[in-house]
Amino acid sequence: MKRGISILILILCAFCLHAQSEFTWTMNKEGKMIALPKRAEFNLNLPKLQYNTMYLTSERQILDAQLREFIPDMREYTDERPMDMQILSSAYQPFFNTYTPMLRRVSPMALDFHEVSLVPINRNLTFVVTGQQYTWPGVGGITRINPELAWHDERWTLSGGAFAGRFFTPFNPSPQLMGGFNAMAAYDVTDWMTVRGWGQYAFYGDKEEKNPHMLMNPFYNHTNVGGAFEFKINDGFRLGLGVNYEFNPVRGKMERQILFYPGGKIGSFRIGN
Repeated sequence: MKRGISILILILCAFCLHAQSEFTWTMNKEGKMIALPKRAEFNLNLPKLQYNTMYLTSERQILDAQLREFIPDMREYTDERPMDMQILSSAYQPFFNTYTPMLRRVSPMALDFHEVSLVPINRNLTFVVTGQQYTWPGVGGITRINPELAWHDERWTLSGGAFAGRFFTPFNPSPQLMGGFNAMAAYDVTDWMTVRGWGQYAFYGDKEEKNPHMLMNPFYNHTNVGGAFEFKINDGFRLGLGVNYEFNPVRGKMERQILFYPGGKIGSFRIGN
């Protein structure tokens, strides 16, 4: 009788422990209680892997956010290349493109680029670096970098820096070095009129300054100084009228040039500053 009561008590205890434990209790042939670990059940319903093939560097994301504050309708930057081809400078992209030799044979302008990098220093001061490469078939080409500081207030905009690079023409097929300094100032007199002034000093070798291909190409850097009035026609278009004095090394003096130019933005195409 006592043995039956003891077995009953053990069975009741086993049931209590079974409800509160991670073990399964059972009794063997000898009447002893044995604890067996319960079979673990795992939930293998893993969520579907989602990823974005577009990769943007943190610097590019910051730059896009800053530009979108000033250009709300700016087209979103997308790049579907693999991550190992995502580089900060488009000047190095040809080194990661297996079709670069073919593109160079098809067009001498295939490797040209124009890029701008902005580094805000404070609310009014920004460090700007511009890199460019242009090729004109049969005439020449130029590669240059232009770091500068740009300061802006409510109506004033001031910028200045230096530039350096290399150039080539039919007169000098081997690239030669060039450099110089530049500065610009602009003041918004009213909401519809801006006064703008600029100056630049560029230096080349003695022979290169008399190169006709260089003198006739406005995209090369020349020593000049000038100013203009810009009139706002509407939000996307303006007209400029001014004068520019450019140094002619052949005549050894500054020559006057009357300027009349359009400016503004048509869709994603921008003219002028």
